[in-house]
Amino acid sequence: MPRSRSLFASLPQDLRRSIRTRPLVAHDQVADNAPGADSNTLLGNGPYLPTQPASPDSSRQTEVSVSIERMSVQAGSSKRPAALSESSSPVSPAFKKRKGKSKAGTDHTDHPWDCTGLVPRYKDYSDVPSNIKKYFAQRHLYFPLYDTIPLLLDDIGWYSVTPQPIAAHIADRCQSDVIIDAFCGVGGNAIEFARTCERVIAIDNDPIRLRLARHNALHCGVADRIEFILADFTEWAHRRIERNLTEPQASTVDVIFLSPPWGLFGSPRDMAVSLMPGGPEYLSYGKTYPLSAVEPIPGDQLFEIAHKITPNLAYFLPKNVDLKELAGLAQTLDAPSQDGSQGQERQREWVEIEEEWVGDKLKAVTAYFGGLVAE
Repeated sequence: MPRSRSLFASLPQDLRRSIRTRPLVAHDQVADNAPGADSNTLLGNGPYLPTQPASPDSSRQTEVSVSIERMSVQAGSSKRPAALSESSSPVSPAFKKRKGKSKAGTDHTDHPWDCTGLVPRYKDYSDVPSNIKKYFAQRHLYFPLYDTIPLLLDDIGWYSVTPQPIAAHIADRCQSDVIIDAFCGVGGNAIEFARTCERVIAIDNDPIRLRLARHNALHCGVADRIEFILADFTEWAHRRIERNLTEPQASTVDVIFLSPPWGLFGSPRDMAVSLMPGGPEYLSYGKTYPLSAVEPIPGDQLFEIAHKITPNLAYFLPKNVDLKELAGLAQTLDAPSQDGSQGQERQREWVEIEEEWVGDKLKAVTAYFGGLVAE
């Protein structure tokens, strides 16, 4: 099935640079050891975090076939362009798209962002702990270059990283100037976003995992396009929303990607596997996974927080998520639309839901909202 492009991604480059959604002011805290980084640096006003010379975009290759099945849920928007408001602050020329191949594989072992030794790097199957063996066997699905460059994952990273073919597809759908990866983990999605977006803001509340994400981005040749922020996304977003009401806006966010922990609601928090995407506990719900099980807060509340920053959201959720609940997240239209099914009036915005398949296995679903809904 040919890939369809979202409304935002299909706009001309100059027009995309002049169009913005609801603005964001600043980030609060960046990862440690960032050369030249300042925790008070404002998005758009200060330098983004440098790592290595500018890396061009890369052509992604994978040995795994990906099938994307789409479902159009009638809760959609007939005024997607109107959901975007104009801004007089274009993206800095420093973030122009780069073409060509990235410098993945360049030796960065002496770079201050290299984390070699922080966590074990498994090379031989016999050295892998039993709880990781299943995931290590699929390492080329997560990172095709795992055996070529010194990529690192902790235990939760092995459970939770998005398969690269799926991450690459989502990144194509989310092409934009500024995107937030709200739960970046070890960086699988952020690395792919850096290849399609002008600027990536990668957030995680675990300092070790954030350092691993930065390490992996460094060795994949895209770390110069990503800002790494140590923060809890929900608290960070609340502070940004409050500031947006009182302070002039210096910068904006086009898209937010939500891939929260798929926790077993009410389970012990030391059951780390149950709290991460890909962990097996989400299957404990059986046929239907409720949004109330999402961590760190129920999924509908998480959506509402992110939606106050931008209406353009991509929501990565378990394959058995309750689709009725997911469609119910769509916002109510200001006025009914006549483009509903069978000529009926439509009261809510459109939601597009993709099934993410790798080979013959359904891995997850992604829901697109706002301007990300395909034409």
